[in-house]
Amino acid sequence: MKKSFNIYNTSQKGKTLAVVIKIKNEDISFDGLSGFRERIMSTIQNSKEDVQLDFTEITMSLDSATIGELMKYHAALESQNLQLQISGVNKLIRTVFRLNKLDTILHLID
Repeated sequence: MKKSFNIYNTSQKGKTLAVVIKIKNEDISFDGLSGFRERIMSTIQNSKEDVQLDFTEITMSLDSATIGELMKYHAALESQNLQLQISGVNKLIRTVFRLNKLDTILHLID
């Protein structure tokens, strides 16, 4: 299984603030979504910090399957008293989030 995304930590004064996952287009494509789900859920289950999905490299829109996955990740983290953060969102994806009222549920970072 190809591992296309990168994982790193953000920290401040030696304390880890979030696990950052830099996502690529192939991660959220129809063909890549199931493998992506397995790797993300594994990361979420082992995380003691918030998880930040970095959408900086995403140039395509999100389909309903991808939005559903984001909601699963949000729920999984929330059950651990952690937060799903989404950064680097382009104007098109931000519009999709707003139209689906996901901007009121998910924590978007500018």
